[in-house]
Amino acid sequence: MNQLEGRKLKISVVTPSHNRLEYLKVAVMSVQVNVLAPLDIEFEHIIHDCGSTDGTKEYFIANLPPQRIFYIKDRGDNKESTKDRQWIQATEDLRKDGKGELADNITFIRSEHKVPPSQARNICIQKSTGQYICVLDDDDVFLQRTIHNFAYAILQNPTKKFFVSDFLRVNEHLQYMAKEDYYGWVFSSPQEMLQAIFDSCHFIQGNVCFSRKLYDEVGGYDESVGMAEDLDLYVRFLIHGHLNVYLPIISHLHRMHTANFSIGCDRDKHHSDLTEIYNRNQDKLKVMGIKLTLSN
Repeated sequence: MNQLEGRKLKISVVTPSHNRLEYLKVAVMSVQVNVLAPLDIEFEHIIHDCGSTDGTKEYFIANLPPQRIFYIKDRGDNKESTKDRQWIQATEDLRKDGKGELADNITFIRSEHKVPPSQARNICIQKSTGQYICVLDDDDVFLQRTIHNFAYAILQNPTKKFFVSDFLRVNEHLQYMAKEDYYGWVFSSPQEMLQAIFDSCHFIQGNVCFSRKLYDEVGGYDESVGMAEDLDLYVRFLIHGHLNVYLPIISHLHRMHTANFSIGCDRDKHHSDLTEIYNRNQDKLKVMGIKLTLSN
């Protein structure tokens, strides 16, 4: 089924953030400078500030109109699911002379308390309006043709719901890290890809674009998951029979630094995450013939 249903293609970039304002500004800039021509498409950027104390809130409310700013009421205990949280739209325009430096396709969401990554992403997507979702971490950087390239692939594959690219790793100063590139593989079936994942031979990170319908179909990010919530979601895409389209392009620069969860994510931690994901989905995976092997 065509995911566009006669509407112009719109891609929603979603970015949760916590206390990374200077990195976040670069991430926002990298989205806004994307060149879409010659495609007639649109994009938006949804940013969820998860209780930052570094001036993130102040920066965005000083640069966006109130209709693009939302606050989420919560009890502070993270027990409320995304669907149960109350939204409040800002009413006061705090921009100087009614002008700010941010584009009007940016939506800013503020939670006063830090929430888990799975819930932070769900909150972003709940406020998105695009048919397709791209995920960008607050310390990563899109390339200038990333949205165009994903959009072109979507338009060329109108029945597909899941797209994966390559990416490059850089240090905290955006300097290229040799021998650390990520390259996707081409698989013939969801089963083949799932087995590669649970062999610990292949993984998927933030180098994705997926349809909102597919996200809804599998239930979104599992809010009971602490870490590896992204791989858990993509595994469920595959379990539902949706093999990704591989794009041999570089979608983003993945910044490695001391505050990055990727630092210290060694083989044992990755194997532990895979074991938890497998156990949560083991009934369906076993029916598909997928085994948890965790090769070295």
